[in-house]
Amino acid sequence: MLIALEGADGCGKTTLSEILAQRLGATRYSSPPKKYLKARKKIDESASNEERYQFYRDGIYDAHHEIMDLIENGEKVITDRYWLTTYTYHKIMGASASKEDFDSVIKPDLTVILALSYDTQVKRMMHRGMSEADHRDFEKQQEVARAFYNNALEFNIPFIVIDTQFFSASQCADITIAALNIGAIT
Repeated sequence: MLIALEGADGCGKTTLSEILAQRLGATRYSSPPKKYLKARKKIDESASNEERYQFYRDGIYDAHHEIMDLIENGEKVITDRYWLTTYTYHKIMGASASKEDFDSVIKPDLTVILALSYDTQVKRMMHRGMSEADHRDFEKQQEVARAFYNNALEFNIPFIVIDTQFFSASQCADITIAALNIGAIT
């Protein structure tokens, strides 16, 4: 089983992934993979949109292999960001992202798109501290948030949307688990 948590920055993906991993006995996975973290800051600071897309797209390919290994070993996986985030952000930023770029990667059994109001998002981002990527993408956050819904519909993937400003992280986990039970995903 693979559950992907997607959504704009500051919506609660990391917190929810920790809770879900604990409740479901799953492995928590963050994208991009760890081996990309050293280069990530430099890419976020100085790369063109196209170079950033190539970097993060390659990270998704590597994540796919790592996730496949976990699943083949009987693990359930909760991923904090996956291909939908990479596609959505970079498409909005003008990179040549295409759906076909992700045809070969494992698709989640359920994608959970986390949403919240722009004002709440800004407050959360300011509270946690903003990265170079946050500063660069700040003006496009509302467009990114809307694009998640459209892209999930376009790609015809199983997804739910949870507005995290109205529910606690624990309630968001309850909603996600209920969606899994309704869909009989194990």
